[in-house]
Amino acid sequence: MKLIVLAIAWMAGIILADMLHLPFWWLMGGGACCGVGAWALRDSPRLRLVLLMCCAAALGGARLVAADVPILPQSIRLFNDRGEVSIRGIVTEDPRRLADGQRLVLATDSVRAGGSIWRPAEGLVLVTLPRYPERSYGDRLELTGKLTTPRAAARPEAFDYQVYLARRGIFTLMKPERSRRIAAGQGNPVLAALLGVRDQARRVLLHELPEPQAALAVGILLGLQSSIPDDVLEHFSITGTSHILVISGWNITIISAALYSVADGMKLARRKAFWAILVTIWLYTMFVGATPTVIRAAVMGSIVVLGQRLERPAHAWTTLFAACWAMTLWNPQTLWDMGFQLSALATASLFAYGKGTEALLVRTPLRAGWLDWAREALTATLAAQILALPLILYAFGNLSIIAPLANVAMLPMVPSAMLFGALALLGGMIWLPLGQWLAPLAYLFLAWLTEGARLFAQLPWAAIQLPPFPLWVLLTYYAIVVGAWLWNVTLPPESAATSIGR
Repeated sequence: MKLIVLAIAWMAGIILADMLHLPFWWLMGGGACCGVGAWALRDSPRLRLVLLMCCAAALGGARLVAADVPILPQSIRLFNDRGEVSIRGIVTEDPRRLADGQRLVLATDSVRAGGSIWRPAEGLVLVTLPRYPERSYGDRLELTGKLTTPRAAARPEAFDYQVYLARRGIFTLMKPERSRRIAAGQGNPVLAALLGVRDQARRVLLHELPEPQAALAVGILLGLQSSIPDDVLEHFSITGTSHILVISGWNITIISAALYSVADGMKLARRKAFWAILVTIWLYTMFVGATPTVIRAAVMGSIVVLGQRLERPAHAWTTLFAACWAMTLWNPQTLWDMGFQLSALATASLFAYGKGTEALLVRTPLRAGWLDWAREALTATLAAQILALPLILYAFGNLSIIAPLANVAMLPMVPSAMLFGALALLGGMIWLPLGQWLAPLAYLFLAWLTEGARLFAQLPWAAIQLPPFPLWVLLTYYAIVVGAWLWNVTLPPESAATSIGR
């Protein structure tokens, strides 16, 4: 319990430091004083805990300030909006393939302006290039064009692209007029090899399956959403099943829960199921490139598996908050990442409301044994959305009325689509005709997903667009829901049963 409280204090300190712009040494000094005070008052548990919380909050804030990207004389952002320049640098991430181009992040190391000599530079630049020639992670490029500053929000409530990129350490955009590759293979060789395998796997799937099933397989198996057609994306968005499309914490969280249910149905020992699912998650993570997004998703999925393996629920909660602390220690800006927020909320929601949701569904016609698959899918979907859906509504305003039914019909097909898609992919990586022979099995389940999303999206009132609502409404909802849950779990069993009965 103490670790959970300290992790919450750490993350609260990060948020407060961002809001108040507190100096680094003030935070470090405050944290040191609180730490000394906690040691001095070690015989007073309550005061000691309060001081430890203040120490954790101060250190969390200091970690955020330390992660800020300072403006130095060689910062590339100093050349924003100053005319044409040439820059050189290395592609630090796998480029995102778009329908009409490609987008990549370049870590600059030199710049030349106005015909002068090359001079040292540093900083990240978000670059948009034509679709061809394709660039890859680790390419060293020379680009010529204008550097621009990301646009700020037009109004306080609107999405602020400038802040969004700043949290990734990016303060400069470029759409170069000329580009050339100077060298290749300048990145981490292990990551480059993994990304190379993923790119080859993408090409194999595109040769094995027709569209849009091929693009869906690429999204589900490899985490690459850029090739999925816009109309298919819209269908999945309307039906509240977008989590199926990509490797996300939401996706792996729900699939991990479903895999555990399958293991139970196969009468597989809990210990063996735990290790089998955990190993599968991380082997899969390495296969698709082990990018930060996929690693975060794997961490959250692993927590679900661990939470279902542990006998005591408190241990599962401790593991979840320890993981959140570790991820924000590595990169405190992760706290503002929508994927991280949804992953953490969906995982917490499964822990808090999974059993209660299942108990309610057992009282419905879904209690029939032959409907176990539907009850498990609906349990995972509804439980995860109790905490995650309000954030989605706040950020996007799209409320899918058809989501529960669509998830019941589609979610059980995802493990089969992944299984047969993976078999077709592995066969195609060995020998393309073998993969093409295996692909029809995957096509059946992928077509179920694409056609199911299309049919459900065409139903009247499948989704409605809610008007924007203020942040305090979202926070009030969480305060009520979480407060009610805490009240219920702290009641004695007899009182809790009476409260539920009422």
